Amino acid sequence: MCNIVVKAGAIAKRPVITVEPSATIEEAARIMAERRIGFLPVVSSGRLVGVISERDIVRAVASGASPKAPVEEIMRREVVTVNFNDDVEAVWSLMREMGIRHMVVMRGDEIYGVISIRDFLAEKIALERLAEAPS
Repeated sequence: MCNIVVKAGAIAKRPVITVEPSATIEEAARIMAERRIGFLPVVSSGRLVGVISERDIVRAVASGASPKAPVEEIMRREVVTVNFNDDVEAVWSLMREMGIRHMVVMRGDEIYGVISIRDFLAEKIALERLAEAPS
């Protein structure tokens, strides 16, 4: 049996849908609903400056934030990222350790993609099917 090493870039979802810090919370929520995603990197002048998730939006609005407020008021500024060439096992461990559901994948200074817990489940199922396939 061979060990298959899968890199983060191989399972990252692309293209990456982003939002600017000046976008409203309502606009971010609308983008997430339309695209059926739960997470957006926040980008200013082509640079990653934060992230926002549907959970962040729910918490903010439940705490009284206006849906018209800019995303930059509620985004998480300290963003943990992984590299395109990192092994998915290491990425999974980091996500579990930090308790996060989405991870931004970088290739150099550019955002390459986003990995979610759902992507790991799909990858696991695909690898199990591959392992069970007749030789």
